[in-house]
Amino acid sequence: MYCVIVSAVALLYIFWDVNYYIRMFFTVLIGRLFQKKSSLKDTTSIYGFCTTQDVDLLFNHLNNARYVREADFARIHFYVRTRLFNYIKAVGGHVLQGATNIRYRRIIPIFTAYKIETRLVYWDDKALFIEQKFVTFDGFVRAIVLSRQNLVNVDVESLLKNIPGVEVKPDCSQEIKYWLQAIEASSVRLRNKD
Repeated sequence: MYCVIVSAVALLYIFWDVNYYIRMFFTVLIGRLFQKKSSLKDTTSIYGFCTTQDVDLLFNHLNNARYVREADFARIHFYVRTRLFNYIKAVGGHVLQGATNIRYRRIIPIFTAYKIETRLVYWDDKALFIEQKFVTFDGFVRAIVLSRQNLVNVDVESLLKNIPGVEVKPDCSQEIKYWLQAIEASSVRLRNKD
């Protein structure tokens, strides 16, 4: 019986990223059951710690790919705390990651704690724009992530007008305007190749 259990666990770890699903389960569970609800205009925070499983080839700092993974957990946490996911599902919609822009400013060394601050910074008729900051406890922003969350089967303006706390649409920052221009230039180039 012991061999069957060990084999089953080994197969799960070989074919699926079990740690990802365990972490996601606890992120959602804690956000739903043990933390107060937040408004869409609030900043939510989750905490992380750079372990030996997170480091790069030099074994001394957080791997660049881990930033994307950690931002994913923080974004889901934001959706749960603000109930945004519930609002989107209630109208039959989905949310998909449309684009991500990461600016790495300074490494997060191994065995260092950090927090990820997530907030909604802008929206247009098709997408939400989320900003996430990786901040160490010295207060330094180590990386900043902008993500474009495309909403499918949902008109963003009509969805948000019924949610308290987002009566006023934020101004589109220069940073987002330039980023959207870069995305459009890339799309035009790729369409021309096809």
